[in-house]
This record gives sequence, structure tokens and C-alpha cells, in this order.
Amino acid sequence: MSRAEWTVRHLTEMTTGLRPALRAHLIHTLRPDSLAAAAAVEDSAHPTGLHLHDISRDGIPYVGIEVAGGLGALMHGSRVVAFGDTSVASRRRLAEEDAAGPRTGLDEALIGHWSSAPYDYGVMETSECELRADGTGWSLLAHLGGEWVTRLTWRCPSPGLLELRAEDGQVSRHRYLVTTAPGTSVTFEEPVEFCHQYAKSG
Repeated sequence: MSRAEWTVRHLTEMTTGLRPALRAHLIHTLRPDSLAAAAAVEDSAHPTGLHLHDISRDGIPYVGIEVAGGLGALMHGSRVVAFGDTSVASRRRLAEEDAAGPRTGLDEALIGHWSSAPYDYGVMETSECELRADGTGWSLLAHLGGEWVTRLTWRCPSPGLLELRAEDGQVSRHRYLVTTAPGTSVTFEEPVEFCHQYAKSG
């Protein structure tokens, strides 16, 4: 299958994977008006340009997606590799680094988008986080009072221990266990954004 055919077949999956990062960016930018951010996601989520990079990892090619509002992302399947202005979508170097990166100090099982929504029975808040292969990411807390996004960096100083450093410099450590049945989930001893359990969604 050609890269173009693969991209057409998986474009919906990729744009679905991009939506949480786009929403987190807009909430962080437009805070505290999360309703405006939600509307902006609907307006911005449609691709305006694609970049098919001739680089793959694990048989999955890297695709850059430009969206409205001068934003862009580099995707590896449904996983967001990098997000920023439209130039991010065309940066071959980002794809090369992700494809070749040894990911030293990171647990590959944690890379991706996580949501507490499947476990939020009877609570009035939900949390999400996205941990990227370059050691960056973000977390989101949403409840009736609004939505808040924190940009962060992460690493695993030892097996089963996640260290998060928020943009204000605050560091927290969380022991965790990743399980894969019936779906991939992670359980933290110390909560991340007030939640102990997350399901992987991208």
C-alpha cells in the first residue's frame, strides 16, 4: 500500500487522535473560556494540508496535518508526535528523530493519549493526559467550574515510576502499573489530576 493510500485510509483515525491535543492547546490559549475552545475545536479540526513523510516506524508512516488557525501536527498513526504552528506538519527532522529515537528514560507503554472518562462513574470531573515520545505533554482537568490544561515534561527515573514536571516547575512522582486486558489502561498509586486510572485512547 502506498503512503497516500495509507493516509486516506487512516485520516479519520489520525484526526480523531489529533483532537485532544488541539482542544488542550485551545483551552490553554483561551482559558478560562472553555466553551469557546470547544467551538474552536469544531471549527479547526478539519485538515487544510497534509505532508506525507517518507519515514516509518513499526510499519506506520509519519504524516503531517495542517489545520485551521495556523496550527499543525506531526502524527504517527493516531499518536501526536509534535504539535504547534503549521510548520510542525512539514518538519521531516521531527519524524526522523521520533523514528530513530531510543526513548531513553521513557516507558514506551505510557506514550500516547490517556483519558479517565471510562472510569469516571458518579464523579463530577474528568481528566486527560498526553505523554509524547520526546518527553513533553500536557494534562487536563475538567469539571463544572471549567477546564484547565497544564503543559509538562515527563520521564521514568525507574521502572514503574512516572515523574511529571509542570510548566511552573512543580515536580510530582507517581508509581504506576500498565495493563492491556481488556483494553490498555494505567493505574497510579498517587493520582494524576485527581484520577487514579486512565484508559489509553491514542
